[in-house]
Amino acid sequence: MDETTPIQFREEVLKKFFIHIKSGDSFFVVGAPSVGKTRLMDFLMGDDPDAIRLGARPDHQRVKSHYLGEEAASKTWLARVDMNRLHSQSDWSFHFFELLLHTLLLTCNKNESSDENDEMKERLASLDADVIQSGNALKAHRFLEMAVDYLYQSYGIKICFLFDEFDDTYRGMPRELFAQLRGIRDANKYRVFYALFLRNLPDRLRNPKENESFYELISRNMVGIGLYSLQDTLYIIRQLENRHEHELSQKKREWICITSGGHPGLIQALFAIFRNQPGAVAQMENIQWFATQEPVREEFRKLWEGLFEDERSGLREFARGNKSAMSQDTGKLLAAKGLLKPYGSEMILFTPLFEQWLLKL
Repeated sequence: MDETTPIQFREEVLKKFFIHIKSGDSFFVVGAPSVGKTRLMDFLMGDDPDAIRLGARPDHQRVKSHYLGEEAASKTWLARVDMNRLHSQSDWSFHFFELLLHTLLLTCNKNESSDENDEMKERLASLDADVIQSGNALKAHRFLEMAVDYLYQSYGIKICFLFDEFDDTYRGMPRELFAQLRGIRDANKYRVFYALFLRNLPDRLRNPKENESFYELISRNMVGIGLYSLQDTLYIIRQLENRHEHELSQKKREWICITSGGHPGLIQALFAIFRNQPGAVAQMENIQWFATQEPVREEFRKLWEGLFEDERSGLREFARGNKSAMSQDTGKLLAAKGLLKPYGSEMILFTPLFEQWLLKL
């Protein structure tokens, strides 16, 4: 079995994602816990974990080229900012802007070697080394601006900084840094832009008045990470079978597709139940039984912990049949996260398993 993730993986999300990349607009990506944000990011960046596990070299241009075309992809950098690499939050300005500058260097390192790329790498490394040696916040800010301008003016490179798992940083980062990020974007309109990967809406994480100019950049441009499509769900199930050397019947595959609702964590939980409990097949008509199994309950606990109270209360009432108790805004957010889905003219929970779990709260 070819373990390279199909290029159509998460197509419904990435089509929307690359609309913003093409336009040069900043945006945010929102998804519930355990819906596969990290896997999506790895796939997007060309760090396909399955291909790497089999010894293949990462292909950092593959997904970009598919959606942008080869020429535009080569001139568009997706710079993944790992906030775990932020050395200290006691001096936010220096460490944050040095991190962005260093991220550009790491992005450059991932490109194929060429005279042009080697020149960029040498310049970025020199700027980053000077900033680290100085320890100066203003220098870190100015050298980042210098790097951005150099990459575009010399090589026509556009940059999208991807801020992964950004919820805590969005809550706590000093407001002046948001203003400075907006300033960098305004000085390099359509050449520098930002994508925030979040578990919740920006205005729920922080009062928009505290970072108003930055909030205006992203607030109208949302990409929801829902659950897997049928095609992606089947692919993940086949992967699990191959990895664990445990083949399922077609009936079980189809049952997992329907019952998981395409939730990545739930797909793995249901697969584990079938693999580890031979008697589970006799319970396939008994949704209540599966809802009580620990792997399923654990997935729902993780999901629940990542929700705000209005989402929780809305879902509890929804499961009890009191759908009008949920506000329209909360319903839209839960639909964007894939926890509610359309069924005819109504909205339903993404899986009856979740309904059974909610009714026991």
